[in-house]
Amino acid sequence: MRKKSHISLARYIVNNMEDNDLKKHKLSFYIGSVLPDIKPSFVYKRHEMEGTYPDIRRHIERLSEGRKLVEKKKGRKYYMDLGQISHYLADYFTYPHNKIYPGSLKDHCSYEEKLKRDLRRYIRTDAAKPHKADHLEFKNARNLCDFIQKSHDDYLVRKHDVEDDIHHIVEVNYKAMETMIHLLAEKRAEFRLKHS
Repeated sequence: MRKKSHISLARYIVNNMEDNDLKKHKLSFYIGSVLPDIKPSFVYKRHEMEGTYPDIRRHIERLSEGRKLVEKKKGRKYYMDLGQISHYLADYFTYPHNKIYPGSLKDHCSYEEKLKRDLRRYIRTDAAKPHKADHLEFKNARNLCDFIQKSHDDYLVRKHDVEDDIHHIVEVNYKAMETMIHLLAEKRAEFRLKHS
């Protein structure tokens, strides 16, 4: 996805999620959402599920249930890291970022340009709202990671077009961000109860 697409998605998440700390640290979340495309590792680290998901999975577990985060206040770094997770998840559901994509680099760029325009249009419509209404269904980070993996497996066998990518990108990203923030809040509440 293009940087502007990642920013649009991040803005959608910030505007629609009920988390005051996320709103307070939205700039960090926005920066995190484009950081993987700015880092030098962008040259050699492909944003594909096969190559990066084991690392992303560990980061999801750390950001959802990590002991160090449970014991201290969430700040800019937490939301920047959350933005980076959002970036990779969005790329996993972008057709040109998958090994099954048959197109050239030029085709890749054209596809992402259309995705950028259509994503912006989509998140302004009522069609994007059902993603917010889904209930949290994951008891822990492992359940969330299994959902992401299964969603990607299902995605790979579907028909691929920009519209389908947008639905997957928005749904999986929103559920993941909401769940990670919720799980960490639960862990922090348990910690405070134990140590009060």
